[in-house]
Amino acid sequence: MRLMPELRTIVALTPLALAFPAAMATACTTTANPYPDVPTFCAKKAAAECQVAAVCAIDVTSCVSYRTSLCETDAAAAIAGGTRTYDSANAQACIDALNSAYGNESTKVDYDKLVGSGSITDLCERVLTGSLSEGHTCAVDYDCAGPLICSPAAAGSALLVCAKLEVKMTGDFCADPGSMCSGGAYCANEGGAPQCMAPAQSGQACNAQVTCESTLRCVSGMCAPRVGPGDACASDGDCDATAPYCDANAGNICTIGLTFAAGSYDCRAFSGSTAASPGVGASDGAAAADGPPEAAAEAGDDGGGD
Repeated sequence: MRLMPELRTIVALTPLALAFPAAMATACTTTANPYPDVPTFCAKKAAAECQVAAVCAIDVTSCVSYRTSLCETDAAAAIAGGTRTYDSANAQACIDALNSAYGNESTKVDYDKLVGSGSITDLCERVLTGSLSEGHTCAVDYDCAGPLICSPAAAGSALLVCAKLEVKMTGDFCADPGSMCSGGAYCANEGGAPQCMAPAQSGQACNAQVTCESTLRCVSGMCAPRVGPGDACASDGDCDATAPYCDANAGNICTIGLTFAAGSYDCRAFSGSTAASPGVGASDGAAAADGPPEAAAEAGDDGGGD
């Protein structure tokens, strides 16, 4: 059967006509990027953080304004270094972690949510993705691309370079960049080939290279017990497991992490007000002076904030 010219035209157009609505439907359902740029991300990050405003008895608008400004300043500083760029694909994980920690009238955020792989700080830092390849000098892990870490170029060297992580056991050689001794061991460089050595014990000598066993800290060149809640510290490494967070905002004392209550040091970090000295309206934990640890997320600096 021969088709009339008009019917041939209709038949020929049918596949295109059918495809057009499908294409339009796909286009209409495409989701816009909720974090297209740093200012948008910082505003939403601040809103997530400032869910503690009611518990802290601070003005939520002032909180959001302060935390947004801090985030943008940190991000600008990190990007200006030329080693990191904004990656909106990593933004949601940061926001989700903040909502989990600060939502539902939260009164505390424990140490393990603030520090370490997968923590608020870690996830939010990764919003600014590192670009340095293996062998390039770096300052922190987040300067490096992908899974690379920022490691001494050689055992005992002050020069840091991006390298692939290589976990070593006690007795293994550790001269290559990226070598990390496990179980608290340290990479000893005493004239021969560097090797992972067991950590120093209580009363034994220690220094920046010779580390102490995990329950100890290095004090005046000797390994001694870590300190507990309310005791003075210089870093988390000074604090024992009962209060593992060295809270700079509370005057450098060991705490459980962040705690929120009207007038607490942590709350002051969110409002931008100056923290009082320890003992004056202090709570069990607080962020560093510029905010909770994750504040650094945007920037590459720890921000003391979440």
